[in-house]
Amino acid sequence: MNLTAFYGWVAQHPDFAGLAVFLIAMAESLAVIGLIVPGVAMMFAAGALVGTGALAFEPICGYAVAGAITGDGLSFWVGWHYRSRVGSLWPFTRYPGMIDRGVAFFRRYGGFSVLFGRFVGPVRAVIPLVAGMLAMPVRQFLIINVLSALLWGPAYLLPGVVFGASLDLAARVAGRLAALILALLALSWLTLWLSRRLYAYFRPRTHRFILLSFDLCKAHPGFSRLATPLIEANQRDYAGLLAWAVILSAVGLMASTLISADLLAVSLEAWRNPVADYALAIGQDLGELPAVLGFSAVVAIWLLFRGRRIALTHLLVGLGFAAGLGMLSAIMFTRPLVDGPVLNGAVAYGFTAVLLAGWVPATGRWLAYGAAALLAVTIAFARLYFGDGQLLGVGFTLALASIWLILLGTAYRRHSPEEAPAESLVWLAPFTLGAIGVILWCNHSLEEFQYHAPRIAVSQQEWLTRGWHRLPAQRAQNFGRPEEPLAVQWAASLETVRATLTRHGWREAKPLDLGPALRILNPEADIAELPVLPHFNHADADALRLIRPISEGRWLIVRFWPSGFELADPSVPIWVGRVAFLEAQEFLGLLKLLDETGDDSEALRLFAAELRSYLPAIVQGRGEAVQAVLVPPETP
Repeated sequence: MNLTAFYGWVAQHPDFAGLAVFLIAMAESLAVIGLIVPGVAMMFAAGALVGTGALAFEPICGYAVAGAITGDGLSFWVGWHYRSRVGSLWPFTRYPGMIDRGVAFFRRYGGFSVLFGRFVGPVRAVIPLVAGMLAMPVRQFLIINVLSALLWGPAYLLPGVVFGASLDLAARVAGRLAALILALLALSWLTLWLSRRLYAYFRPRTHRFILLSFDLCKAHPGFSRLATPLIEANQRDYAGLLAWAVILSAVGLMASTLISADLLAVSLEAWRNPVADYALAIGQDLGELPAVLGFSAVVAIWLLFRGRRIALTHLLVGLGFAAGLGMLSAIMFTRPLVDGPVLNGAVAYGFTAVLLAGWVPATGRWLAYGAAALLAVTIAFARLYFGDGQLLGVGFTLALASIWLILLGTAYRRHSPEEAPAESLVWLAPFTLGAIGVILWCNHSLEEFQYHAPRIAVSQQEWLTRGWHRLPAQRAQNFGRPEEPLAVQWAASLETVRATLTRHGWREAKPLDLGPALRILNPEADIAELPVLPHFNHADADALRLIRPISEGRWLIVRFWPSGFELADPSVPIWVGRVAFLEAQEFLGLLKLLDETGDDSEALRLFAAELRSYLPAIVQGRGEAVQAVLVPPETP
């Protein structure tokens, strides 16, 4: 499933999206639970879907308001029902100070605290609970609860709506790059958020888990043979690590035998563009053996000269498992479930993070793990982007690498108490990674990823009879909007197309440079003075944009892209074009932008009628639905 399919699914199932918004709003409003639910980010995402047109604002806002009312109502009921016992119940025992602050806030503002608290981060998750504890009149609470929710829903959705509207504009300009940047930012934020949450959860519980492991070893001798070497500091752990490496390798190979990596096929082909290709090629190369071994060699040499032999041994064991399983999987399977570059990068950078985490202040250790997780996720995303990896495969590999790193890191920590901190690795590792990145960057160039599709030659007779069906019929897009028809096919040089239309009243649209860009701030600007942004079809920007007035405030616009076809003997390129109505729209009352609106078929009908008055244009179609307007070369 690509982004277009997801976007289309959301648009076709708004009730499911509405239910999700309801649950998010309710969870965000529940006592204490609202502290750990990223409700603001999720409501922002829902608003972005509204802004891009996948969802309607009114029902989604209604779901959000209903969820907020329900969540606060449940919190109020808990406080009303349990009153003074609330502080002794889980999870409220974990946040006694917050309840105290909520009580102080409520005593200060009274009933209005329910209204204010809805928008005040530190206390929003406990104010309804406190209102119930302090016996606020039910009718008063309900009135203020409903009123605050009616304000809260639009307030939390509108920023996302504005962003989504801007993103929709960006998508129509350079959708692939915009979508890719958004996806990478969201993925980076989620990775760092999870890293910090997981570190905060496991750090105070590590000792408890080790004690539990000792108890399990006593109760289960079979498990003891595997776990004791890792957690018992007085025993060598290499045999235990070897046993776990064999088990995990067997799991990986067996999974590759039973499950196809293509089971959850995801294509990011629609996001491909030369700039992103260039950047993500570096990301993918960071997981390949040359980069991994180069980085690990620098770390290993540093460990050797510093006398950190235990750390060096564990690094080599970790890399041996990753490289061995990756190469074995590639030899045994055509499309293995174990993704070698993802496994190599995750283990190499992940174990380096384990080393760094022991040598940085406790408050910043999660950053080391977060940085390693970002690198691993970037490699995985790049593999998906180029189609070299599959979603199920990279997900399985990341899970396998995480288990191996937990085992490897635990064994290292339990067997290296004598190794003192060494801060120099904190700067050496990032510097080495940066140097490798620069080398990889220099090994590629933007021209390497420029795609020049070969032209397919057809005869004029073949094109006019059957060949026109083979040319692209719709413009490729990313955000699930109705596909825009490429209904004009013109066989001529681009200069001929421009000159012909210019002679008959068309003019070239203003490009996006400083002068026209500043005119979008002028509410009185004429359409002809405003910049017309380029649209992309796959990786190609439109090669020609021409506009023509047809009535007061309304214009026609025609755009042309290369089709990949040409007429043979003589060689003449065939361009595909789209005709639409062009109108000026105000954006938030601040900007005046151009938007292509209206009925494409009506715009095409007007264009075809005008074109046939001075060119031998041929209208091809089935029944009454016009399929294409073909313009053959003018005979001399």
